[in-house]
Amino acid sequence: MVRYSVIPLAILATLSSFAAANNCKTNLNYCGATLLRVGNYNEQILEALRASGQPTDGAHIERSLFFCAGGPNGEINFLQFCGSRCVDGGANHNDYCY
Repeated sequence: MVRYSVIPLAILATLSSFAAANNCKTNLNYCGATLLRVGNYNEQILEALRASGQPTDGAHIERSLFFCAGGPNGEINFLQFCGSRCVDGGANHNDYCY
């Protein structure tokens, strides 16, 4: 006989692992555009920009550089606005301003 109470727990554990995978990697720098592809970072980007006194327009959201401090929610800190271009450094490498 199948225990139906075990099935929801297994599903929840699987979904939790997917959610955790959508955080930035600790101690790496990320362009805002990269963070938006990694996970649901829009609100965190806006908060980091506001806390640093930066504008929150599309250019600043996508072309600013952020440091991944880590933690359970993949906390980020604003580093700088790249201006013309913020480059995705690839998996396990820092993004950078160009």
